Amino acid sequence: MIKKYCLLFVAWMPLIMSCKKQNNTVSQSTLTFSNVVILGNSITYAPHDNSIGWYGDWGMAATALDLDYAHLLLAKFKVKNPNVQVQIKNIAAFEKDAVNYDLDANLKELKNSKPDLLILRIGENVPAGTDMTVFDERYTALINYFKSANPNIIILSAGSVWADNIDAVMMKHPPYVLLSSMIKTGSNFSFGLWSNPGVELHPSNKGMENIALALWNKISSFTANDRK
Repeated sequence: MIKKYCLLFVAWMPLIMSCKKQNNTVSQSTLTFSNVVILGNSITYAPHDNSIGWYGDWGMAATALDLDYAHLLLAKFKVKNPNVQVQIKNIAAFEKDAVNYDLDANLKELKNSKPDLLILRIGENVPAGTDMTVFDERYTALINYFKSANPNIIILSAGSVWADNIDAVMMKHPPYVLLSSMIKTGSNFSFGLWSNPGVELHPSNKGMENIALALWNKISSFTANDRK
């Protein structure tokens, strides 16, 4: 009987080793990106503005450039690929008036650079009463605009850090990361840290770290199967 079980174990060994090899292949097949574009609003990038007491030239309201979520992601991308290119742009104008936002005038250079990963981190500036059906059409056009230059691009949508109906639109375009639960924790925001109430509504260093973590957890799971 012992001899029989030994023979069975030997017979199954190649299959077991094959499964282990396949599992290792899956774990090692997560994508490394070379050209990343991050589009957002003032949380992504805000030039200094003395009139509101904002001294930064990065994502509001991080206290230093390397502490906003985009630059926290940049550091993570560089660990995987030291030669990665990460381009960051504020498209708050798209949120405020998506219908009249000129994609070519504002984004043609970024589109033509053929990024392999696009992160869309918007939502807070979409006006109340906006027709979400129309916004969805323009959001879809924005996605297809970048896909026209690189059909294999991965586009990651990340919604508002406040509870907002923009999430319902962005969730239609996976992969998607929900961020609205951040509003439940006051320390994710900059209340009491800045004199201007508008600046205070923006993420604190902790909030920026949590945004970066949520995005990176999704990004680090992407494999070739996620390319469309």
